[in-house]
Parts: sequence; C-alpha cells; structure tokens
Amino acid sequence: MGLALRAALPDAQVRGWDHAPAAGATALQRGAIQTLADDPRAAVADAELVVLATPVLAVRDLLAAIAPQLRPGAIVTDVASTKALVLEWAGAALPDSVAFVGGHPMAGSERHGVEHARADLFQGAVWCLSPLAGAPAAAVETLEAVVQRLGAQPLRIDAATHDAAVAAVSHLPFMLAAALVQLTSSDPDWPLLRRLAASGYRDMTRLASGDVTMHRDICLTNAAAIALRLRQMARLLETLAERLDDPAALEALFATAQQAREAWLRDRYGA
Repeated sequence: MGLALRAALPDAQVRGWDHAPAAGATALQRGAIQTLADDPRAAVADAELVVLATPVLAVRDLLAAIAPQLRPGAIVTDVASTKALVLEWAGAALPDSVAFVGGHPMAGSERHGVEHARADLFQGAVWCLSPLAGAPAAAVETLEAVVQRLGAQPLRIDAATHDAAVAAVSHLPFMLAAALVQLTSSDPDWPLLRRLAASGYRDMTRLASGDVTMHRDICLTNAAAIALRLRQMARLLETLAERLDDPAALEALFATAQQAREAWLRDRYGA
C-alpha cells in the first residue's frame, strides 16, 4: 500500500513502522515509506490517514497503543481479513474525535513480506470498507477516494456480512489447501506422491504457502463462519464419495461447477 500510495499520490508523505526492524528497513529502501519511525506512536503522530497492516490479533494492541497520539479528525483503517472484532476493538480503544473505517482489500498472494510488495497489487480489486458506527460520512468518502486512486473498487459492507462472505470464498479455500497438503504429506506413500504431484496439486495447494500467523488469526476471529463452511464442504465430500459409481450424478455436478466457474471468470476478469 505504501508503494501504491507513493505512485498514486506523489506529494503524500508516507511514514511507517514495523515490529521487525529488518522489514522497516526494507520498506524504506524500496521506497514504500519515506520515514521509518521508532515506534507505532511516532508513526501515527499528526497523520491524516493511519493504516494498520498486521495479522488480525495484533490490531487490538496497536489500536490501544496509538490512540493517545492520533490527531483529531484522523482516519484510521486496517487491512485485516476479518472485520467484526476489529470494529469492536476500535470502538473501545479510539477517541470519538477519530474516524475508524475497517478495510479489507481482496487482493494478495501466498507470498508475504515487504520484499514481495507490488505497487499494482490493488488494480481492479474489490476493497471492502466497514465503517464503525458513527464514522463521519466525509471520512468514509475520503477513504473511498484513496482506494480508487490505488486502482481498487470500494465496497461498503457491514462487518458481519463481510465475515460470513469471506469465510466462503477466502478462508475456506485456504483451509482446503492446507488440509490437502496435510493429508498427502502425512501419507506413508508421500515419497511417491510428491514425485507424481504436478500442476494440479501445485495450483490446488498454492494457498497453503501463505502466512501462518495471519491465517491462524483469521480462524480465531472468524471461527463460527469458517466452521459452518467446513461442515458444508464435509457433507458435500461425503455425498461425492457415495456417488462415485453414478456417472450421471458426477457429470451433472462437474458440469454445474464448470459453468459456474466460467461465468464467474467472465464476470470478474472479462473474456
């Protein structure tokens, strides 16, 4: 986001802090930030826009740490993958003079860390925005304008709806990828399986290479919604296992899935 902000808003002054000094130094060296702060309080002092880009469970302590240093009228947002608890924490920690708008850009990859940062990451992506109750409309509109300047499409969505939706299309895919790797790599025949695994296995398991802490926190803060989707998937897999001798049922399921995916691809990415 620092790279994208500096490309889209050349006059903006971007200051940053990271709990890992090496990451902060790399961000400075790559030009994602212009100033590296010594601590989070110094990073947000006098800032108009504050962005928290951390695993979900780190957000709560950061909100408490920066709250006394925020200027009146500042806009605070985040990019964490769950929203309900984040909004709850923001409401408890931040003063009324600050606007909090939860955020979640639907973009990224299994690669993590500042060394993999890309200024064009958000081009065409949907960027969910979940304002805290009472957030001024002008603050939400300002953040929407920033998101658009970064090439993304802002989508206002309440936190509960967001968490339920991403459990299905973001969190469940990671869980399935991790489960597939666990199932196959713990098999006694893994030495053979790993030799035979090719592009299908690679593509299906890509998400399992994602940040471990981030996904742990996602599960802990969206457990009910993820559990619901996992149980739905388990029932579907059981049904599939029982119909492996039914060619008509198999063909119907595969055709329906193929058509739904092709329609989604056309809608999302064009022809």
